[in-house]
Amino acid sequence: MPANLVEVVATVPSKAPDRSIKYVLKTADRATFEAVQLWEGEHGAYSVCMSAQAGCRQGCTHCATTFARTPFVRNLSAGEITSAVERLQEGVRSQQGPLVWVDFAGVGEASANWGHVTTAARTIVGRELAQQVKVTSIAPQAWVRSLLKPNSWLPDRLMFSLHGANLAQRRVVIPRADDPSTVLPLWAAVAEMRPVVLNYVLCEHNTRPEDERALTELLAPYAGRFLILRLSSFNPVPDSPLRPSTREEEFIAALTRDLDGWAVSHHLSHGRETAAACGQLRAHVLDLPTPTKRPGL
Repeated sequence: MPANLVEVVATVPSKAPDRSIKYVLKTADRATFEAVQLWEGEHGAYSVCMSAQAGCRQGCTHCATTFARTPFVRNLSAGEITSAVERLQEGVRSQQGPLVWVDFAGVGEASANWGHVTTAARTIVGRELAQQVKVTSIAPQAWVRSLLKPNSWLPDRLMFSLHGANLAQRRVVIPRADDPSTVLPLWAAVAEMRPVVLNYVLCEHNTRPEDERALTELLAPYAGRFLILRLSSFNPVPDSPLRPSTREEEFIAALTRDLDGWAVSHHLSHGRETAAACGQLRAHVLDLPTPTKRPGL
């Protein structure tokens, strides 16, 4: 198999009525990563959730990649990313034309492999494999500052992971996270150039009544600056110390009521039956040989 090509080694269709299909792909050196073909009902088209890395170094406690046998192997090359999108796009095109978008929200952190991600993104759009590119990230401040430089390439839309109203709370989910009060002004500056969604995973530790007040106070000054606040139900993964919130409904109602000028939405995962949490299928369905690390990626 040529070095830049990838092979599909497992697929799991969703049992939910969302028509999604999850894939595990393998590179020439046996590194594995995931991609998900998602049905975007309001657009009547498919999108693809794509990985940026084979594994991840961030150690986020809501992600199955953290607890896998090989949490991080290496960055994916631009050619491997493009090849993976092309493999999924072949099936989609026969049904409904080009993908509506590719979202780098799968295994790995896009900002940690930004050179290869941007090269792949330009190729994907240039070859009309997809119409748009989105990026989901923990959005470390050094990377965000680079986005704000003149002539920097920007995706069509971004989603930044918040997950806590203060540094200690955010680091329960993202151990390497920056202080929210430090990065939010930078995120807001990016939001002046591209639509930005803030994502907040709902766990026991960050949905208490005092968390409602703290998050409202943190976000109130940014009313109208971001596209939406996305409150996401936690999809449990084995070995994670996090637990789903028992106060989801109360927390969502409080934020919706108290955050004036914000659009608040609730994202409920339907993929627990298909190991849909990021990295879960790679970590727990496949029993592949330990990959050979390739230097320089």
